[in-house]
Amino acid sequence: PTKNDDVEDIKKMCEWIKENLGEEIPIHFSRFFPAYKMLKLPPTPITTLEQAREIALEVGMHYVSIGNVPGHKANSTYCPKCGNILVSRVHFMVLANNIIGGRCKFCGHKIPGIWRDVDSTRSSN
Repeated sequence: PTKNDDVEDIKKMCEWIKENLGEEIPIHFSRFFPAYKMLKLPPTPITTLEQAREIALEVGMHYVSIGNVPGHKANSTYCPKCGNILVSRVHFMVLANNIIGGRCKFCGHKIPGIWRDVDSTRSSN
């Protein structure tokens, strides 16, 4: 908070990423919590992360997620074509992987990246 959450800077960053790296580059906005030598700053407000994600999506980025907010719907990665969840997460653990053969298992949209096929769901056992 107050260090890198200016909406114009976020928009410029997202535009630069799209123009120079492409709209398929994943962007992850992670919530800050006070620790070690940065105890005087508050945690990042969830609304700030949601606004940053919305800006990235409006710019045209396809894979934008939010982290360090347990239970938030934006912890997951969504298919840019059909809107279904591609990868469902809790913290850093993948709960469901709906990318099969490099494609969305719901609509067949090609998902860029290097994928190995795994079970679409994992148990915590």
